[in-house]
Amino acid sequence: MRQNKLRFLCKRGDIEYFSDDKFIYAKKDGEEFRLALFKDGNYYKLRLFNGIPILEIDGIRMQLVLNFRTPLDYSREVVKRLGIKKDDVVLDSCMGLGYTAIEASKKANLVLTFEISNAVYTLATWNPWSEELFSEKIEIRLGDISSEIKTLESGFFSAIIHDPPCFSKAPQLYSLEFYRELYRIARPGARIFHYVGHPRRSKGRKIENSVTKRLRAVGFTNIKYDARLQGIFFRKHSVPFQ
Repeated sequence: MRQNKLRFLCKRGDIEYFSDDKFIYAKKDGEEFRLALFKDGNYYKLRLFNGIPILEIDGIRMQLVLNFRTPLDYSREVVKRLGIKKDDVVLDSCMGLGYTAIEASKKANLVLTFEISNAVYTLATWNPWSEELFSEKIEIRLGDISSEIKTLESGFFSAIIHDPPCFSKAPQLYSLEFYRELYRIARPGARIFHYVGHPRRSKGRKIENSVTKRLRAVGFTNIKYDARLQGIFFRKHSVPFQ
């Protein structure tokens, strides 16, 4: 039984949204339910962080909010730093709640985004802050980017946002093979951001160092680590960042 009093969050169409300290709830046609579900042995849910929904999987937060007021600020910073503009075709490799794809779509010509999890996609459809994800400027494909990337056209994307789960959950998205595919689909001069996080820093290991070596091995240049974004900016071919 719920112990905490619900707070009104917003209304979208005929759906009202409420929250407490742990969950977000939707109410439609008099029926109230949590925006949370079990799928394939994992527990997915939405909860608020400074007024904005974030995604948790098995209690692990999927958005970077350290040093940011909300996850929307993180997405804005990534898009700003990449210098996305109106003629860009953008790949957002891992959709999640779509905040970064949405932000990129405000500047770009087209955004293609992938989501491997039906559970995450379902929660995104219910999340009122993901509403702009389902627009004509964003194409969503359900599938595993580690295999689907092989079907994408060579030299097609002028900007790429690669924001995968942590290495322990998806090591294939940090592999030399995957980076070779990123290089293939990127246009000459393409700007790319790769979130890497900072696992095992307490043991003196820095994942950005090993990732940088693999990126350099496949031919990427202008490789720069950003501590605040916990990720790496780089280019295909040597075109300096503005």
